[in-house]
Amino acid sequence: MLQLQQYYDIKPDASFYSVLIKSVGKESILFLAHVLKSGYDCDYYVRNGILGVCVKCGFIEIARKLFDEMSDRTVADWNVMISGYWKCGNEEEASKVFRMMELIFKKLDERAGFRSNYFVKTALLDMHAKCGNLEAAHKIFEQLGYNALIYMYSRCGSMQDAALIFQEMETRDLVSYNTLISGFAEHGQGMESIKLLEKMKKDGIEPDRITYIAVLTACSHAGLLEEGQKVFESIKFPDVDHYACMIDMLGRVGRLEEAMKLIQSMPMEPHAGIYGSLLNATSIHKRVELGEIAAAKLFKVEPHNSGNYMLLANMYALAGRWKDVDKVRDTMRKQGVKKTTGWSWLEHNS
Repeated sequence: MLQLQQYYDIKPDASFYSVLIKSVGKESILFLAHVLKSGYDCDYYVRNGILGVCVKCGFIEIARKLFDEMSDRTVADWNVMISGYWKCGNEEEASKVFRMMELIFKKLDERAGFRSNYFVKTALLDMHAKCGNLEAAHKIFEQLGYNALIYMYSRCGSMQDAALIFQEMETRDLVSYNTLISGFAEHGQGMESIKLLEKMKKDGIEPDRITYIAVLTACSHAGLLEEGQKVFESIKFPDVDHYACMIDMLGRVGRLEEAMKLIQSMPMEPHAGIYGSLLNATSIHKRVELGEIAAAKLFKVEPHNSGNYMLLANMYALAGRWKDVDKVRDTMRKQGVKKTTGWSWLEHNS
């Protein structure tokens, strides 16, 4: 990826490094020196990415050193550090860091404090339960509540536990359903999301726009086109994000003409994400002509986003059209597009 950036004669920026750090795994430790030398260690996403990879790869001491040197730790930094100690079985140190965080966040308002403790309290709940410390586990459970636990188990990928918590609830609200449906969506369990949507309606709870976005996303990731179309058609007033989910779904299975027709039929202006999704789909399915149409629309919406140009260049590269890749580079220079966001190119090549 660095070679691709050099090909375009563009200096990698902070967001480029943040994505690259997460994508190269253990090699991030060797890559760390290059990042620090480039002066991007102060960037939040880069810094948190380095911390996360150190923990993931078992370099807990290096992670702690980086953590201690941070002058402005974010909630995510605390979460990574506490979870890291928890995952490697160091309950004592995890509890110490958690208590440090509690002292700091007590100075914030109650709402912010609740958000900040969301993930780490769930991690500690599981940790105390496994260690047989039921009194401490019960105390944390009382602070979290059912919906929070569903969310956290979903985030951790423990969908079976999330579903069990959901089933144990005496009363379920819109948040309960949306949280579990979103969890299923995140982990590609499309049919479970659809079943839960049906149960939600039977229970007399009206789905909102978030519900439908989650279900459509789940169908898209699971390749459930027919089911997703039925869900989309059931929405009384679909908004631009519902259309975006449907277009992504069609693009993933190669139904690109249908995706284009759906865009043309939209009662509102499509946003850049819709055209970007279509462009990426044309790249995957090697439909260059449609991709060029999508790119032209995309450039009208976001003419100075270099990530869009990288998407187009990527499509040409996959098709072996290197002269067109050069043309994209020349167009960027003529338009004065110099800054590279990094994420668009990388995400679609991961």
